[in-house]
Amino acid sequence: MRGLLRLFRSRLALRAAASIVVIVGVLGIAFLVSAVHLRAESEKNIQRMRLEGLIATVERTAQIACFLDDTQLAGEVTQGLLSNRIVREARLVRQDGSALADHANANEHQGGAPMTRTIHSPFDPAQEVCRMTLVPDQDWIDSMVNNATRFLSVALVLQLLGIGLSVILVVFYFVTRPISDISQKLHALEAETGQKLPPPGGHYKDEIGKLVSSVNTMIDRLVSSLSEERRQRLAREIEERRYRTLFDNVEAGIFELDGQGRLLSANPAFCRMFLAGTPLDTTAAMITFTSLISEGCPTTQALVSRRARRDSAREWEMAVGEGAGRRWVNVMVSCLEEERLQGVAHDITERRRATENAERLAMTDPLTGLGNRLGFERRLSVIERYHRLHPDHHHALMLLDFDHFKQINDVYGHHAGDEVLQQIADILRVISRQQDFSARLGGDEFVMLLDHRTPREDLAVMAQRLIDSINQPLTLADSQKVQLGISIGIAVLGSDTDDVRTLVQLADQAMYRAKREGRNTWRFHDQNLTFDI
Repeated sequence: MRGLLRLFRSRLALRAAASIVVIVGVLGIAFLVSAVHLRAESEKNIQRMRLEGLIATVERTAQIACFLDDTQLAGEVTQGLLSNRIVREARLVRQDGSALADHANANEHQGGAPMTRTIHSPFDPAQEVCRMTLVPDQDWIDSMVNNATRFLSVALVLQLLGIGLSVILVVFYFVTRPISDISQKLHALEAETGQKLPPPGGHYKDEIGKLVSSVNTMIDRLVSSLSEERRQRLAREIEERRYRTLFDNVEAGIFELDGQGRLLSANPAFCRMFLAGTPLDTTAAMITFTSLISEGCPTTQALVSRRARRDSAREWEMAVGEGAGRRWVNVMVSCLEEERLQGVAHDITERRRATENAERLAMTDPLTGLGNRLGFERRLSVIERYHRLHPDHHHALMLLDFDHFKQINDVYGHHAGDEVLQQIADILRVISRQQDFSARLGGDEFVMLLDHRTPREDLAVMAQRLIDSINQPLTLADSQKVQLGISIGIAVLGSDTDDVRTLVQLADQAMYRAKREGRNTWRFHDQNLTFDI
């Protein structure tokens, strides 16, 4: 017995095989029980869905039979249902409880829980005309469930046995035997390799433990401090050459500053960014970094302060130069040592321009060139913040909706509608001032945000001018002429409300009131003050 126990402890393959057998057995039983249960429930659900499908198939015919009180047609329905082995009994029962049709199979199989569905009139879905009841053949359903679970059980048992046997063979052929061979080869390993393996837990007496012991025996003979020193010196020289190559050829600008923010050294890329390509002359007068920046640079004190030096890294976006030659750079500065800073600069001009262009396009309506809904929301947010700071500064909102615009699309086509929207945008540009904002929210819905134009008399004049311009016939590309009307709702931020969301709601209500009161006119949100054309 002790010999068997000793063999069990010293043989990895034997221990692995025993563990795999136990694990496969436990997991196999658990998986088998779970799989059989799930398969049985799945098969029951399938048979239940089959019954529901049969009812749905004949429901229309049953509606007609019940509505006409046709016993022959009802009998055909129930007999047709009985042609399916899953159905034990089928009944159609009138509202008064009498059977319109009732058929059952002649076998002595046990019936299951009946399924009942109310049948409604084919002409009035709310009128109940009868009830359909199906009694499933429970014995046949149980046999189907047993067949399905029996096949699944056999398949799972065979699969688990195959997996267990395969894993045992894999452990023996691909783990134990190769490790024994490796252990023998490692005895001949040169000590200068420096390899060392920690003994894994639980493998002190098996083949892996012997392998680790052999490796550690060789490492004990490793006393090659001279070769280690030579390796480190060579690595340091390589790193210095690599750093110099990167420093001179990298696209990023690299520089060093002293404690007063003056340049100590800089690579060629930095000179191209900040000195127009002129090499840095360290023998001439010292150049402060902040003198090279035209916008966005912190003060020299903030750049080199003792508190700032304790930070791991600080980052800024700065502008260099003026006019067309203006460039934007991203600068990251970190503390190199006491009274010495190191920085890296990247040219981000193209990225910044692309970002600005993307933001501008995201807030512009591509058809009209006016602002879009996102641009309108951004402008509202700006106005809201400004109004909090300057509550006496009022802004007016005009919400524009064009009367009968849909007819233009229907009659002349959507391309004509696009032309009309573009001409409307041109009219809004002519009427509005530079500080005003116009946007197309979607379809034929436009808005105008007016700055410093809040007296109602001025707004009424502008609204009338806008209506007169829109009422002029518009000429399309194919010389067709179309004419529009416009309904305008007006609200003023500051006098009507202090909330921009409420401002939009008030203008929208006023615009719909203009539509209700004749179209082609404007209305303020105050119902007591209206203007008619």
